[in-house]
Amino acid sequence: MPPPMDRRLFLKSASLAAAGVALGACGSSEPGTSGDPGSGGFPAFPKPGEEPASFDYPLVLALPFAHGVASGDPLADRVILWTRITELTPSATAVAVDWLVASDPAMTQVVKRGRQLASAEHDWTVKVDVTGLQPATSYYYRFEALGAQSIVGRTRTAPASTVEELRLAVLACSSYWSSYWSGLGHLADRNDLDLVVHCGDYIYDFVDEDEGIRARKDVKDTAYVDYRDWLNLAEVRRRYALWRSDPNLLRAHQQHPWFIVWDNHDISTGYGNELPSTVTGDGATTTLDDVCRAFYEWTPSRPVKPDGSGEFILVEDGSYPVASDPKFVYRKLPYGPLLDVFGVDTQINLPGYGREVDASHLASGNSLYGRQQFEWFSGGMLASAQAGVTWRLVNNQTWFAPVDIPDVADGIPLPKIGVSRWTDYPEERSALCDYLRGDNPAGLRVRNNILVSGDAHGNLGSDVIASAALLSAYVSGLPLPNPRPGSTALNAAAGYARLTTGNLGPVNLRGDSVAVEFAPSSMGRGGADEIVQNAIGASGPNAFTVGGARALELALIAANKNVQFIEWVDHGYGIVSLTAERAIFEYWWQDKLTPGAPDVLGQQMIAWAQPDTAQLVPRYQDQIDCVLAHGMTVAATTGTRSAEPAPLTATVLPR
Repeated sequence: MPPPMDRRLFLKSASLAAAGVALGACGSSEPGTSGDPGSGGFPAFPKPGEEPASFDYPLVLALPFAHGVASGDPLADRVILWTRITELTPSATAVAVDWLVASDPAMTQVVKRGRQLASAEHDWTVKVDVTGLQPATSYYYRFEALGAQSIVGRTRTAPASTVEELRLAVLACSSYWSSYWSGLGHLADRNDLDLVVHCGDYIYDFVDEDEGIRARKDVKDTAYVDYRDWLNLAEVRRRYALWRSDPNLLRAHQQHPWFIVWDNHDISTGYGNELPSTVTGDGATTTLDDVCRAFYEWTPSRPVKPDGSGEFILVEDGSYPVASDPKFVYRKLPYGPLLDVFGVDTQINLPGYGREVDASHLASGNSLYGRQQFEWFSGGMLASAQAGVTWRLVNNQTWFAPVDIPDVADGIPLPKIGVSRWTDYPEERSALCDYLRGDNPAGLRVRNNILVSGDAHGNLGSDVIASAALLSAYVSGLPLPNPRPGSTALNAAAGYARLTTGNLGPVNLRGDSVAVEFAPSSMGRGGADEIVQNAIGASGPNAFTVGGARALELALIAANKNVQFIEWVDHGYGIVSLTAERAIFEYWWQDKLTPGAPDVLGQQMIAWAQPDTAQLVPRYQDQIDCVLAHGMTVAATTGTRSAEPAPLTATVLPR
């Protein structure tokens, strides 16, 4: 059997064929530092846009807090806060940065404060693990240094006890060059979110040949550092600065805590561009440690221990939380009795990184997780269920459920095209499904599992089954055109959905499913329609490019019975609303070619926390359905609580 095709090559062919050192509390300044309150002698900072021409670095706010603020990885009593000090030239070997946490956006009710030193060792970033907070509480925070103040940020701790609802935003594949990121602006405007989950490809190493929607200073030249692949650690760090120079991403980080895992573009070490470039990459020095280190420096992510346990490195004294081995990213956030949030790594063990992978838990010796992570993940899911937690949500990089050419039957395989990297790891996918189905030390069926995924740049709603066989006991409803439009007039009937459950009354024909998967496209990186557009040389989207994507969608949903919804044209983010009774999944889309494009609800799906066969349409666990299949209307959910937004009165000027 020939090896799977690269996903990009598949999409092209298939679409065309189808149509520092730190201080724990406020105190005196250390020798060689600047910014001691009241000491005077602060450097003078130019107004936004008045920096000297010789200073070419991506910015969005005034120096020295030119990249805003961020928070992430919240626990019930603590959260990571982030900012960066940016100067025209460093004024000292270390800069004292004071931080404050308050219960109000005006920062009048301060509940925590401290100081940390920013230095070149961590690329002048500041990360504080603020402790002693109350659970399920919204807080506001600010940084002060060099006589200046940062903007105010808003964050929220995880609950420790039962709450009525949890609301999470989900996004992936956020390419600066591919979109105006209107969706991030709409996400920032939401005041009822508990967490933003990013499934990887938070940054990108190169410009996609299918797209070139925008560039910093409109310089679309692959000889320019902000429009080509990176060469070294300094350029990886600069790429994060470029991303943080976008006003919509600035606001999305300002308003919500984030939980981020990496994917292939975040931790790429090889040099290469899809667009022609005069920069050859000779002398490139980027290592795996470099890209993982920059991830921890520039994201509000809590580092984990280097023993593979997935346990956090907890910092109690306000010092910078250092990842002693930054190559570990899988970890878990507990959100009380309603939810556990897992983050996995399905990237770093791919063969291209040259790492030794322990696959002794599998007969084939072919593992994407590695034994240590597999046992941490599967055991953690079981422990969560045994503890009585209602839902388990997995921040997962790439589509896990089968979405490919199906096998005729189990044991009669057909060649695969490689939509997802899991195509190459069917034994491990089956092992995880079997474990959740009850093949585990407790003999317990682990239910109410949700995978949120990215990578493929398409919208997917799917049951999670191990078998890719067309002939099996698993049965679904018939696929029909989605009755709802997308974000543009061209995308009229946006994708295909199964508008019935396929179950026959009390007969559960989809009982093989062990989880549901929700993938809300990409925050800009191109879908199937844009690959068709590029291949035929079209100047923009048209009926033919969208029609090519429609043909591909229909082929995949017809061939893969577990797929309940698929759409491969529109882009945006998703909302997950969780209660003790149900999980609702919303696909929110925006025209990525238009700045400030409106938010459009493309489709809404549901999964149930408990079975109920007394309903006219029976409800079963670990199955994702369009709400229409249960006689419900598509209507946006709203949260049961709202927190006042953090103000943004500063001059916002991307440059």
